[in-house]
Amino acid sequence: MISQKVKSKTAIDKIGKTPVVILPLEDYENMMEELEILSSKKLQTEISKARQEIRKGEVYSIKDVKRKLLLDK
Repeated sequence: MISQKVKSKTAIDKIGKTPVVILPLEDYENMMEELEILSSKKLQTEISKARQEIRKGEVYSIKDVKRKLLLDK
């Protein structure tokens, strides 16, 4: 029995005394991937470094990247 507490594509129900959340498999997989990324110290460090580079303006335009990769013909 799914309760009436439906929000978007998720539902909250109670099976016995245990509340459960029902959501589409794709949403669950995306959430698990994000949790894996957030729990990786190496990735957290790389994300922090990238954010600092963006703040400092150390970025390249798409045109520059294509030129460096010899994709701009």
